[in-house]
Amino acid sequence: MIDDHPGRPPVWYGADYYPEQWDERTIAQDIGLMGEAGVTLVTLGVFSWAELQPMPDTWDLDWLDGIITRLGDAGIAVDLATPTASVPAWLADLDPELASVDASGLRRTGGTRGYHCPSSPTYKAAVRVIVERLAARFGGRAEVVMWHVGNEFGPTECFCTRCAEAFREWLRRRYRDIDALNEAWGTTFWSLRMSDWRQVMPPRVTTDFHMPGRLVDWSRFHSDLLLEQFMTERDLLRSGDPSTPIFTNFMGLYPKLDYWAWADQADAVGNDCYPDPADPRAARIGAFDSDLMRSLARGKPFLQTEQAVSAVQWRAVNTPKRPRQFQLWSMQTVARGASGVLQFQWRASVAGAETFHSAMVPHAGPGGERWAEVVELGSRIAGLDLAADAPVDAHVAIVLDWSSLWARRSTHGPDDREPDAETRRWHAGLFENGVAVDFIAPWHDLSRYRLVVLPSLFLVTPDFAAALDRYVADGGHVVATYLTGVVDERVHAHPGAPGPLTEMLGVRVQEHWPLPDRAVEPPPASARVSASIVVPAPGGTLAGSWSERDPGRPVVTYSGFAESITVTDASVVMTFAGGDLAGKPAITRRGHGLGRATYVAARIDEASLIELVGRLVDDAGVQPTVPDLPPGVEAVRRGGLLFLLNHSDAPASVSVGSGWRGPDDLEGSVDVPGRSTLVLHTEQAPEGRERKTT
Repeated sequence: MIDDHPGRPPVWYGADYYPEQWDERTIAQDIGLMGEAGVTLVTLGVFSWAELQPMPDTWDLDWLDGIITRLGDAGIAVDLATPTASVPAWLADLDPELASVDASGLRRTGGTRGYHCPSSPTYKAAVRVIVERLAARFGGRAEVVMWHVGNEFGPTECFCTRCAEAFREWLRRRYRDIDALNEAWGTTFWSLRMSDWRQVMPPRVTTDFHMPGRLVDWSRFHSDLLLEQFMTERDLLRSGDPSTPIFTNFMGLYPKLDYWAWADQADAVGNDCYPDPADPRAARIGAFDSDLMRSLARGKPFLQTEQAVSAVQWRAVNTPKRPRQFQLWSMQTVARGASGVLQFQWRASVAGAETFHSAMVPHAGPGGERWAEVVELGSRIAGLDLAADAPVDAHVAIVLDWSSLWARRSTHGPDDREPDAETRRWHAGLFENGVAVDFIAPWHDLSRYRLVVLPSLFLVTPDFAAALDRYVADGGHVVATYLTGVVDERVHAHPGAPGPLTEMLGVRVQEHWPLPDRAVEPPPASARVSASIVVPAPGGTLAGSWSERDPGRPVVTYSGFAESITVTDASVVMTFAGGDLAGKPAITRRGHGLGRATYVAARIDEASLIELVGRLVDDAGVQPTVPDLPPGVEAVRRGGLLFLLNHSDAPASVSVGSGWRGPDDLEGSVDVPGRSTLVLHTEQAPEGRERKTT
């Protein structure tokens, strides 16, 4: 594995590097600067197909061989990529149908990356040839510590006739006969029943709504189709190099690929993460992505394969990172489980689509505050006393299922807002409370967690419901929100939400109640009829207390969504205070065995949600990593290290208690400068390791 590589640093540090863009003088300078910056790993070859194979029968691998050797001589390891994410122009000459087809039936054109059809036999044959060449030439090289397949799979879907046939084959394997497919898709509605597999079509542009079942199955198929490409390249690499780890780079909570399935097929997990420095909630996004990738890895290495040193080039306004923010966010990624921090890219390009994307070496060259920060971060990462597999110990889990997200997106109601929004909001609530969190799939073990969150888990199966019931009966705590347990794995509506969770939660949803985004401008008083009509408000307040221990009744607000529910066997904690749902249950709680199940029937507003999460984790016996943190400070424990990350501009004094040591003697508290990270360690070394003394 990557973490077992002899002589590997505590955390890899480096960038994507494109030496094919530069002359010899610049390459020589780059390798020297990498040493100054503390670079230990570079990704090579991501977009180099046209350089490696300029024509169908012309090859030039010598330049790549030379770069690998020179990097190795400088003590820099290589993550070697297959260049299959962007095809050379000559490949289209061999196949007029190489380009993918969009949902309207229009064939895309070249001149950019990733425009090819993944089902193209010409593409597949060319991929096999170049991957085999790379494996034969570079497999087993000491400098190559990992293989990187392609790049950012997924953005381009193809709806061509070849992909349509591949979709039919995928459906045949899943359903076996056309009657089972008709039943799953509910084709009796609108007289859409099919009698032959030839009648099965991808969800191309049509006159009206698509069948939800077809949309979900298409999403499953698209993820599997691209995963098959990854696995093909992986297996070709392994045939020539059986021991070097193989992975690819993910893109956070990317909606088109089921990363649980992908992570199972890779030796490590990589992630590309680009929070917006102009967003005050950006630190949450970085934490969310890192927690997700660490969870997907499930004990395997996780690397931040791409992030920006400063500004990106693809937003309407590309705000640069503030001084020390690059270092701060990089350390956050390490704190939350990363085995490596790599940037896109090493040297800023002078031409092309990403000319103005920042880099470790900017257009102005090395020097200045940004370069000093790059060098300082390399030194700090090299000095971390951290076992590569040191865990982040979390006692709260959020259930995440891509099929559920796809089902929510496909059903044309009851609410078409982003299906992952509630997942992000509940993670944010835990983040703001300083509580470590894992993501889990419905088929994972629940027993290690004290609290499990189902944030609008739209699709729930009977098997998962049974697992949750056992978990709660054994002493676990579950909280489920509105739009949980609405459909089954076929996207068929359960007979009343929360479906198979109804008994455990003790509630039944009578009606979903989406609310308008904003108040409607009232008609003038002269509109005699219309001015007298009352319409639903965007939100409101809840009445009641979080628990019997509460001395007061906090103001809890909600907006955007609510549900009309009845209680079958639960206690009502809070009710809707006004509007059409006045007096109806809004938050309920049910004791079950040794545990507790809570249902939240409204989209609680941010401030109230943060407070609600605090009460729920306290009830579940979960403590923050460091209690009573000052504003702006994030605390993460990973193995024997405690990372204190101050995201604010002001210095902060943090009380950490006994048992921690840092650069100076501590007396229970430590000062953390603004936009900075302080790393403390326990007095005892992790099991099986000696504590550094420097």
